[in-house]
Amino acid sequence: MGSYSYPGNTRVLVTVQDQQVSFRFDMTIEVIIAEKGEDGGILDRKYFLLPESSAEELCNIIQNEKVHEVICGGIKDEYYQYLVWKKVAVFCNIIGPVEKCLDAWGRGVLVDDTIFR
Repeated sequence: MGSYSYPGNTRVLVTVQDQQVSFRFDMTIEVIIAEKGEDGGILDRKYFLLPESSAEELCNIIQNEKVHEVICGGIKDEYYQYLVWKKVAVFCNIIGPVEKCLDAWGRGVLVDDTIFR
């Protein structure tokens, strides 16, 4: 994962399936965009439901919503490289409940390859 510094609040997009982080970036149709303040607390959330799975549409949402970081399960290298090129940090191979992942992200302790129970 790349490490970037963002002034002010940070926004993350989480791929979701049944309140868990979805297993594949390109197969998800539901996402949450959360924003945390400088103290790590979650300030705001937006929910999106796509009509069909589309990695390209997710990349558009990430750009349009000014997302700084992504939390997902698996992600194809081409999408990972694109997001990193756009200076979006990607936490990948994350498994578990969305709320636990967001909590770890908010506290700044989320790392790749983490399984939450």
